[in-house]
Amino acid sequence: MADLPQSDRMLRKSMRHLANIDQSNAQVSDPSKSLPQDWFDLSQSQLIDLGAFFFLASLTRFHRPRSLAGEFANFEPALRLNQYRIFRSNGFPRSFMTWAGLNPPAERKFAVDQCPLAPEDWNSGTSKWVVDWVAPFGHTAQMIKVLAKNDQELCVRTLWHNRTGTRARVIEWSRVRTDAPIQVSSYGRQQFARVLEGK
Repeated sequence: MADLPQSDRMLRKSMRHLANIDQSNAQVSDPSKSLPQDWFDLSQSQLIDLGAFFFLASLTRFHRPRSLAGEFANFEPALRLNQYRIFRSNGFPRSFMTWAGLNPPAERKFAVDQCPLAPEDWNSGTSKWVVDWVAPFGHTAQMIKVLAKNDQELCVRTLWHNRTGTRARVIEWSRVRTDAPIQVSSYGRQQFARVLEGK
């Protein structure tokens, strides 16, 4: 208890120095202003998985330049809908994928116009898309094998970006029935636009 006055002095001095932080965040920390009801509704396991998303994404050339807010907006729907899988090695996250079921307008927006999906797009239709394919430690083959074992889907697509992230192609895995061999197709944006138009 002898050091209590010194700790009080330290606290007062620290608060003087850090007062600007409190003032700059007054709109967030003001207890008279309530936060949205669902502000802190992610479970502990979801927050752990979100941390794995950010950790793995930060190691990739494609995701690294993106803003935290943009990445969170991209990851949150998959997290809330439980439409993701994290691949682990010895308990550590090594890669992950997220997926969505898109309707035709959302599919065109995502694949042809290359616009981010809105939260309401993620379960808007039946066309299955792998939205995020993040494998900084080289687990792509393992991820493809997991996709191949999923006999519930006859067609799954993803966007495959070039090294700089400036161009993308649609990669499509399809089969005519669940026990048939999987065919792999690749389309440029305009080619895929024609596929969507049925030409």
